Amino acid sequence: MPNSLVILHKDPAHVACLLPYVKSVSDTVFAVHSLSELRNLLSQYSIQTAVLDLAMVSSEEIVGLQKRGMQIVCTHHFADDSMWAEALAAGALDCCFDDDAPAICRAIQQSAAA
Repeated sequence: MPNSLVILHKDPAHVACLLPYVKSVSDTVFAVHSLSELRNLLSQYSIQTAVLDLAMVSSEEIVGLQKRGMQIVCTHHFADDSMWAEALAAGALDCCFDDDAPAICRAIQQSAAA
């Protein structure tokens, strides 16, 4: 089980729906709604895994977070194969639909094993 995880998503209601699932696979879960909040959180805590909304991050940001040693799981609300392929090429472990909590949790568990 990952020690700590952060969810970056623009919709607080969506995060609230996802939290109960994610808390079952991580000891500590943080939620942020902007890149500036994410950066501030990362300056204060050691976080192993990030669940990132692809609408809010670039592939360069994924690469930067991965270089910090973070495992990245990306989400999005619609299937865009090129966006997902770009995220995977940038180092994300998986890309999931943002409403597919079981798939997100499986990806988080895989990140803990990586």
